[in-house]
Amino acid sequence: MTSQVYYRKWRPNNFANLAGQKHIRTTIQNAIIKERVSHSYLFCGPRGTGKTSTARILAKAVNCLNPDSGDPCNDCDPCVSFNDGTFLDLIELDAASNRGIDDIREIREKINFSPVKGRRKVYIIDEAHMLTPEAENAFLKTLEEPPKHIMFILCTTEMDRIAPTIISRCQRFDFKLLSNDDICYRLSEIIQAEHLDIDNQAIAAIARFASGSLRDAENLLDQISVSSDKGITLSHVEDLLGISNRERWLELVDYLMVGNTSASLTVLNQAAWEGANIKQIQTQVMELLRALMLLKWSADTSLNLPEHIIQHLKDLLGQIPTNRLSKAIKTWQNVDLRHDASTLLPLELATVEICDYELEDQHISRDPQKPSHPIDQSATLVGQSSKLGQPPKISPSPTKVSTVDPKAKEPVNNIETHSTDNAKTASFVQYPEDSIQGQWINMVKALRRCQGKKYNLGALLRDCKVESVYKNTTKLIMPFSNRTNLERMQEEMQDPQTYKIV
Repeated sequence: MTSQVYYRKWRPNNFANLAGQKHIRTTIQNAIIKERVSHSYLFCGPRGTGKTSTARILAKAVNCLNPDSGDPCNDCDPCVSFNDGTFLDLIELDAASNRGIDDIREIREKINFSPVKGRRKVYIIDEAHMLTPEAENAFLKTLEEPPKHIMFILCTTEMDRIAPTIISRCQRFDFKLLSNDDICYRLSEIIQAEHLDIDNQAIAAIARFASGSLRDAENLLDQISVSSDKGITLSHVEDLLGISNRERWLELVDYLMVGNTSASLTVLNQAAWEGANIKQIQTQVMELLRALMLLKWSADTSLNLPEHIIQHLKDLLGQIPTNRLSKAIKTWQNVDLRHDASTLLPLELATVEICDYELEDQHISRDPQKPSHPIDQSATLVGQSSKLGQPPKISPSPTKVSTVDPKAKEPVNNIETHSTDNAKTASFVQYPEDSIQGQWINMVKALRRCQGKKYNLGALLRDCKVESVYKNTTKLIMPFSNRTNLERMQEEMQDPQTYKIV
């Protein structure tokens, strides 16, 4: 036993049921009411936005015997036969398979015949951009001056491939991607008519995944409706679409933004071993990176993410420099999985490139073979302890540093830190000249252009957090955030000349 898929079963049969595209709907209805319908139309826009459906409704409306405010009545003989698929005066052609000059000649020979049932004979040509240049040239005169009973409606998803000479002979309408609200509203109507039990969060997830295409959304709803006999929830939808474990992708974005190569690769490979779709990994992480970018510049009105994820991303913004975010988006977006979506290597390479990226003024790059997480080591040069694999701690707001450093026992001013980039912190924080922190900043400035045995000393020392440097009896404790920079500085200090300079 067969059944119609939802996008065919619930194809709108009048303009009132057409989702979105209000600007197009209103214009065409007014043209029908005023009897000023054109002989040729060009509908262009992304897939699943209603081009062919609008063309069919228009074809039915111009042949309807009793139109109501520009809408077909669906009760007269032409409308009934149209809905049954037996209306002989509607000819639908696929230009992908009827694209040659011979096909256009056949149309030119047949258009002189009068309509069989209706007032007008309507030709709907889908994928019109697939016509050959020769066929387009042969079609020009027919399209410009067809018989009075003929109407042409051309539909295309690639407007730039349509010849300007054809565009100038048609009334052009640009279809837009549908909003999530429009898609959710239409899906709710279908769900109610089909007596399905689906919660609102699941419907919203389907709408987000469809990315503005109602046909894609209806296909997904059709697929999901047979996946469970009981009520369908958000988890059902995410499992079926392969977009579950959003928290894992959020964790991966955390590690990418703080430059933790080892932990990022671990999360990535663990997800792949558990069967996550590699293309979905790229898509889901890209969605979160885009959300970060929009939040960064306060353009988050179009975000369609749960509130707790948006709040998490806002907290993360305080820890990442703009350069790293833009680099991450470009690198991740450029990963090409079209030819081989079974290997994780392209995403792994992108991960290493993102994590290895440093600000230009740092003059130093990480060693990709070594983890970039902080370490626990006590010496004159020390690192801050942390555990590999734990998500980075995110401060929800700028952190206030105490006015008194209990270890250094020297007063410092109140400061706010908005980034872990120490070079930037040092630029904006004002410390007393005679404090340890003030002297430390002056020393780093003095060593800015000083080249050690292998590395720039100022660049290495900028990895130490200014507010964490303190005096311990006869030692100066310098906590490094990065293992690689710590080891490089220890190597430099083995050289007597470098030790003397410092």
